[in-house]
Amino acid sequence: MNKRDATETKARILSTSEKIFSEVGFDKARVDDVANEAGVNKALIDYYLKSKDEILETLFSGLVEDARRMLVKSMEKTPDVINGDNYKALFDAYIHFVMEKRKILKVAIAESVKTSSGLSVVMELGNLIINAEIDSIRKAYELKGLYFPEDKKEMLVMEFFTGLMPFLCFALFKDQWESYYHMSEKELCENFYQAFKKTHLAAHLPR
Repeated sequence: MNKRDATETKARILSTSEKIFSEVGFDKARVDDVANEAGVNKALIDYYLKSKDEILETLFSGLVEDARRMLVKSMEKTPDVINGDNYKALFDAYIHFVMEKRKILKVAIAESVKTSSGLSVVMELGNLIINAEIDSIRKAYELKGLYFPEDKKEMLVMEFFTGLMPFLCFALFKDQWESYYHMSEKELCENFYQAFKKTHLAAHLPR
């Protein structure tokens, strides 16, 4: 198998695993089912990804790296965010990301709430906020008009519970919310945005 075919096969295995993990849960998912749906031999999965745990670790690592890239890209494309409705561009980028990643986010949250979890990728996503690699992004946001607490613990708490978690909940419950409360996607997104501005964004305004 050439390098291109190998890359495509591994990507198909990961994509299929993400789908099955999100549908039945990681614990109930079987590598045999992944192999059958991906159309590959189980031995090939064992060759690329040694175990079901390694598949999950690879998916989670990809999620964190994609989140890091999204933060950098959205920051670079966004003008100052406190004038007019410029923050909407950032908000839309975050919404797009969590909806695109909703399958693996569902798995991540389910695994993170386990008492014995050693793969708390939700904590990893929160850690991006204060990670040294992301410090330059924070400074760039400050130049665009956002305020951040000097105390990193305060900043992490604020970003995790009022910034990150609302978006994760949106990805998890969007469809149920629209159905239960008879609300269109457009209405839900607009109301979520207005609520987010009055809570999270308000905490970032210059003091």
